[in-house]
Amino acid sequence: MSFNRCDRGSTPADHHTLVLALGPANRYLHSAYQVADLDTLAAGGEYLLDRGYHRSWGIGRHVEGSQIFDYWRDPDGFFVEHFTDGDMFDNTLEPGWAPFSRSGPAQWGPPATSDFLGTQPGPGALQELRTVVRALRGDNEFDLQRLRGLLKGARS
Repeated sequence: MSFNRCDRGSTPADHHTLVLALGPANRYLHSAYQVADLDTLAAGGEYLLDRGYHRSWGIGRHVEGSQIFDYWRDPDGFFVEHFTDGDMFDNTLEPGWAPFSRSGPAQWGPPATSDFLGTQPGPGALQELRTVVRALRGDNEFDLQRLRGLLKGARS
């Protein structure tokens, strides 16, 4: 994953504006929306629950960016994240690397769910498996070594 933020010079900016990840297919995964505070995030979750949304993962606090998060799926399966209290950085912070594992994305909160990781049994997982097999047979950067790495991260 590559977390990319807007360069605002000495003016702090959110730890990322856009995240790119290597995977078996080109696709849009989710949108993230900043809310005012933890109370607003929790109240928004109750609102979504009353309207048939499914909590995919949360409430928790991410490691990278340290924002408090809550992920939801709407009745059509669309994926959204709400967050608050994230890190802000200026251009003096150098890029770096961070490890990724199933528990790694959160400092605290419930474990990442199968729904969030895309490994929940059902039609979505079967479609994901088909996409992986097609990508392995295609001419791209996704290969068996990268697939093993992704699976290792999901199982750790």
